[in-house]
Amino acid sequence: MHLDSYSSVLCIENVDEDIMHHFFTPFSSACWTYLDIHWNTSVDFQTMMLEARVNFGSVIFREVIIMAMWSIWTHRNSIIFDGGSLSFAWWRRSFVEGMMTVTLRINSHIKDKIVVWLSSL
Repeated sequence: MHLDSYSSVLCIENVDEDIMHHFFTPFSSACWTYLDIHWNTSVDFQTMMLEARVNFGSVIFREVIIMAMWSIWTHRNSIIFDGGSLSFAWWRRSFVEGMMTVTLRINSHIKDKIVVWLSSL
């Protein structure tokens, strides 16, 4: 796909977007901080993921990571393709709505953990 620019729309650094930059820009870092997920970006991706999971300390880590990344990605796309603007509130609303949707399709034990965790944010 041709775009006018391949610079990251989630930061002001005016650098080409790549996967690490996309999910670990200052904007994305604010999202991770809100979720109390801390990334050690000085190690390889697999180690980074394993360390974050251990530090998060909950069985809902996978669901949270997937929905957070999906919300960051769709927010990026709304900026590029729909003329949206960078908004933490937009991302947070998308994330919470997505997590609540996940609770409709998951076993009750995990659902309860998600609901309690979301209420603590």
